[in-house]
Amino acid sequence: MGTLDRTANSFIEMKKASRVRQKAPAIIRRSGYPTIDFHAHIIVPEVNDFIRRHSVDGGVGKQRRVSKSSAAFQKRQERENWSKNTDPKVRLKDMDRMGIDIQVLTPNLHHYCYWAKPEDGLRISGIVNDHIAGIVNDHSDRFVGMGTIPLQDVAKATREMDRCINELDLKGVIVNSNVNQRELGETTFRRFWARAEKLGVTVYIHPAGFTHPERLQKYFLWNSVAQPLEETLAMSSLIYEGVLDAFPRLRICIAHGGGYLPYYTGRADRAYETRPETRKNIDKYPSQYLRSFFYDTVVYNRDMLMFLLKKVGDNRIVLGTDYPAFLGEEDPVGFVNRARGISRETKEKILWRNAAKLLKIKF
Repeated sequence: MGTLDRTANSFIEMKKASRVRQKAPAIIRRSGYPTIDFHAHIIVPEVNDFIRRHSVDGGVGKQRRVSKSSAAFQKRQERENWSKNTDPKVRLKDMDRMGIDIQVLTPNLHHYCYWAKPEDGLRISGIVNDHIAGIVNDHSDRFVGMGTIPLQDVAKATREMDRCINELDLKGVIVNSNVNQRELGETTFRRFWARAEKLGVTVYIHPAGFTHPERLQKYFLWNSVAQPLEETLAMSSLIYEGVLDAFPRLRICIAHGGGYLPYYTGRADRAYETRPETRKNIDKYPSQYLRSFFYDTVVYNRDMLMFLLKKVGDNRIVLGTDYPAFLGEEDPVGFVNRARGISRETKEKILWRNAAKLLKIKF
């Protein structure tokens, strides 16, 4: 029996237990309302080990997209952050320090595993999702979860998404900004989007690196510059391919404030006016689709948060930390509360109301 099979078997009892949901204990509300961190990741150690042995170049293409010195630094950071990624007790202490009442657990980005054979991808996704459901079940007053799905096979992905929602009581799924360099808006994935809309599932789009790293290995550019570009490309694909028109009730949240697109739609709108190919599948300006998405607050600068609020409205933004990444927001509640010119009502929407509505969390 292989390692992956043994790991899967070890989670059988957890899977059964996760289906029997306990009533959540009362939530401690530090500010009179429950703050919800929409953007946080965990590592499943068994899956992490399997990925290191079997993925491309030993790390989902990591060695291709970063320099040797950068890769070594990342490994050191992962060791330093290991307990934060794997131990709920450590995580809970950090949440208390940051003023976070509820955290939305999503898998580490390497856990997407779109490179794997479909049957292996399904098993990996199942292990990750059962693990998250188990943590949520043990700490149902502090955590909710989102699952991962093997989008390299849409039929298997939709089946696992159904299981996440209907059996494990997870609140949505997280997907990469592309699937083996195929854009999310392509016809191949229409069945997935149709099912997500029918189920009312929240889909969180978070990139794992960048597809073309040749110019980005130096200076950490694959992350600081290219990940926001990946988010922009994913949103653009869903807009221009007509996915948002075909499925107008989709609940899609984009990491890191939507990348670059919300801040530079003027050029896209001008192209729409002057280039017929941009109008092939849509009949309104690209900027008019911005309010079809949700966005997290991991934008680092308050002026960017204020701009995003003006662009998409206060019903479309949720609190995020990117925990436990070193690039994360250490004072997420303060980041929002100290923003000038935002009403108390708007702050409450960002800090919890929007996320509770988006993820169907009841108090």
